[in-house]
Formats: sequence, C-alpha cells, structure tokens
Amino acid sequence: MISILSTLRIALRALWVNKMRSSLTMLGIIIGVSAVIIMLAVGTGASQKISEQISSIGSNLLIVVPGSSTQGGIRMGGGSQSTLTKDDADAIQKECSSVSVVAPMHNGSAQVVYGNQNWSTSIQGTTPGILEVKVCGLTAGRNMT
Repeated sequence: MISILSTLRIALRALWVNKMRSSLTMLGIIIGVSAVIIMLAVGTGASQKISEQISSIGSNLLIVVPGSSTQGGIRMGGGSQSTLTKDDADAIQKECSSVSVVAPMHNGSAQVVYGNQNWSTSIQGTTPGILEVKVCGLTAGRNMT
C-alpha cells in the first residue's frame, strides 16, 4: 500500500520534471476559471442594471400615445398631425381621480441656429411633472416654465 506522503512525493516530482506542461496546464485552468467568473459577473451586473431601469419606470405608469386605427380596412387618423392635445392631458388630470401626475410630451425635430452654427436636432417638450413620472431629477439648472 502506497502512503499519502509517497504519493505526494511522486506527484511533485512529476510536476517538477514537466515544468512547461504543468505551467501551461495551470495557466489554462486559471484563464478558464477567470473567464467563467467574469462572464457571470458581467451577466449579473447587466441583469441588475436592467431591473433597476425597469423599476425606475414604475409599475403604475400609463402612457397614452396618439395614433391611427383601422376601421373597415381604412386607416383613420394617420399622418404627422398629433391627435392628442394639452386639453386632453388636462381632462385626464381632472376627470381621473386615480391619476396623480400627468406629463404631456411632444417630440419633434428642427434646425437650430446659434451664432454662426446651424444643426438639425430632436426636441422634446413636456411639463415639470415629467421629473416625477420618470423618477429623475435635474443635475443642474431649473425647469423652464
């Protein structure tokens, strides 16, 4: 029967004789384990970030978007003209007692000129209530009213 001490001595001698093979094997194992740990960490971090972003939107958020409907094969209300107005937002706030904040938003694009610079940009207009709806704040400055 071979003792544990003699088995350990044989193993160490085999590692010492095959230094390059042993080193490359250890390096491969270290790189493989490290890659698995890094991939798990990245996946967990991405999952947490996505969960945070989804929860910041809120589970009780209702978004009303103007659009077109199809009746009898004919598309109604299409085009670039918005079918919702500020009066609609005011009516929702007034008539729906369970609605705490209404933040109408309008998106568009325009040419912007400042000094001798001229560029095309997207523009979003909304009310100060958007900060409460989107669960965010201003980093600097103040709301324009």
